[in-house]
Amino acid sequence: MQILTIIWALLCASIIIGYPILLFNQSASILETTKKLKTKLNVSNVELISFDIRNQLPSWSLCVDVPEITEEVLLTNPILFYLESDNTYLHLPLNNASLGYTANVYKNIGKVYVTFKSLKDGVSNFYVPAWHLSKLKVLIINTKNNTSDIDGNCNTRKSRIYRALQNANININDYEDVLGYFSNVSHIDFKGHFNSVSPQKMNSKEALFFHKKHSLPSIP
Repeated sequence: MQILTIIWALLCASIIIGYPILLFNQSASILETTKKLKTKLNVSNVELISFDIRNQLPSWSLCVDVPEITEEVLLTNPILFYLESDNTYLHLPLNNASLGYTANVYKNIGKVYVTFKSLKDGVSNFYVPAWHLSKLKVLIINTKNNTSDIDGNCNTRKSRIYRALQNANININDYEDVLGYFSNVSHIDFKGHFNSVSPQKMNSKEALFFHKKHSLPSIP
């Protein structure tokens, strides 16, 4: 009986001593994993800009002024675009089979253009009805200089962001999912919500120019 009491006391002591150590090791592991994730992504912050585009619809093209897109940002930073439609978000570029259009986004210094074409031929302009879309969301992912990038290759930094999203099982087409992910690994800098005015529409030559010069890179 005395031996059983001693064994029970030793068992209780080991639990009392070992459990806090286990919790500490688990916490340290989680912190280390988060630290490695942040280091791998090397994201300083994510700029979020929102635009009300209803004044530009119905139309086959949209244009908004985004001064945050400088020449350096255009060359080095991943930028994600989402259209808000009926309380959901559509990641650009996209094909909308239900309405029969394809949408593409083009970036220039200080400007963002979105064009809509018919899915039937991919050439004819498609006029999006005013009730279908309401906002354009722009996410500019700001990365720090990373000496591990091969020769400072900008495409390497962009590819790393896209791979990190894929590895974390983040659906890039899900705006809320993407925003939640970046809010956990960096800071979301909300720049504001702006009402866009109806600009002078791009003609066919301008649209072709932006398609060749500023089309989005394919996601690895």
